[in-house]
Amino acid sequence: MRRITFLILLMAMPSLLFAAMIEGRVVSGDESLAGVVVTAHASLDFTTEPIARSTASDSDGLYQMELPAGTYGLFGWNDDRSRFAFCGRNPVNLTEGSTWVGLQSVPVATSEVDAYDDDYSAAIEGQVLHEALPLEGAYVYLYLDVAEDLKGQGYRLSMPTEPDGYFRFDGLPESDYYLVVRHRQNGQRVGPVQEGDSFGLFPGNPLTATSGQVQQVKLHSVAKLKDASESETFGRATGPVLRGTVVDTSGQGVASVHVFAYVDRVIGHQRPAAISTPTAADGGFVVNLPEPGTYYVGAREAYGDSPAPGELFGMYEESADHGLTLKKGQNLDELRIVVEPVAIF
Repeated sequence: MRRITFLILLMAMPSLLFAAMIEGRVVSGDESLAGVVVTAHASLDFTTEPIARSTASDSDGLYQMELPAGTYGLFGWNDDRSRFAFCGRNPVNLTEGSTWVGLQSVPVATSEVDAYDDDYSAAIEGQVLHEALPLEGAYVYLYLDVAEDLKGQGYRLSMPTEPDGYFRFDGLPESDYYLVVRHRQNGQRVGPVQEGDSFGLFPGNPLTATSGQVQQVKLHSVAKLKDASESETFGRATGPVLRGTVVDTSGQGVASVHVFAYVDRVIGHQRPAAISTPTAADGGFVVNLPEPGTYYVGAREAYGDSPAPGELFGMYEESADHGLTLKKGQNLDELRIVVEPVAIF
């Protein structure tokens, strides 16, 4: 009888058995931000009902929250909703135990509406700001949903913002859109946001674009801080892990290249399933795969399109098709990928 009762209690309290603790700080620039309630969501749609809420951040910006282990989008608002906070690692994978998760905040500005010269389509325009100043050369992305965690090029991609931070989308179908802004120091339109780049989410996501109207918005970006994670996965990183070294033809480690894992044999013509952060000085890398399966693995300097002449590029050569297959719970260590400049004959 005692054993049956104990089993019933176990089934009734899964959150106590598999709890993850989030601790972190909410900041506004370099200053701690008090009074922010952090919420955890099953997706990056922060208008959904949260799975858990923290108590308000204290005078040091510190907050704490307990919830089941899993993958969450973390966001926060202060009392009067004049500041919106988000985590640069969203969505965050939480395991049992304690994880430090910081959030950065941006001001919230009310969007305005003007008449559009086409009664059958809509427009969105606005200004991108960074530390209250116009940001030139940033890209604004429109997504129709959060299914792929607001990654990749999305439904529409703006031209680089002008010196005054201006951007515009014309001829949009009437719909709800999620707005994201990214500014990469290397000037690329796509690819991981690295430490020192900037990015931001529109606090009014999803924004409703109505035919015959122009939605006018301000998008504030924050600097990407040093990332505690070791790779970016397009989707949820719950699968196997690849570790190894990228070397040149002489066997020396190569720094600052990315290792990619594709589900298709053709490298560079679509978004990879996962990508490492830049390799370390010794060429070391880690790739977190989204799920078990077969992946085609390579390394290169850039992201998107085919490898260009002179670009360092190489493939995993332990199989004829450059692929490897991993089962659930299986990881691979000590992978070795040789890169050399792409030559055109």
